[in-house]
Amino acid sequence: MAMLKAHHAESQSNPDVDLVVKYLDRVWNQKRFAELSVYLDDDYIDHSMPHVSVRNKDGLLLYLHELTRTVSHTTEIVGLTTLGELVICHIRISVSAVCMTDEVSGRAEVFYGYRTFRMCNGKIAEHWEII
Repeated sequence: MAMLKAHHAESQSNPDVDLVVKYLDRVWNQKRFAELSVYLDDDYIDHSMPHVSVRNKDGLLLYLHELTRTVSHTTEIVGLTTLGELVICHIRISVSAVCMTDEVSGRAEVFYGYRTFRMCNGKIAEHWEII
């Protein structure tokens, strides 16, 4: 997985870590939104959604479609650790505006932050983000 620069050793044998890494790559980077149910628990809560958004899977799907319409973005994991049922990722996000012709315009802006995922029954149950 090209998006993973720094790969924590415990991820080699941790299915929760593997799921989070695949989720960030396939859903966020490859925009395979139809796969959300593969990664997210039925009662998923996203604590990082804008305050006017629905904070469940349906709200995330709406947000992802709108985000993709307005910006081109790539998430890269630069560090990763676990703490109990949490998978914590140090991330690098590259973002460029998308103009009306669906072309990327301008230079990419780079942001660093953290994404924390609470795992339950082999799926992502909750998500927090600090950018």
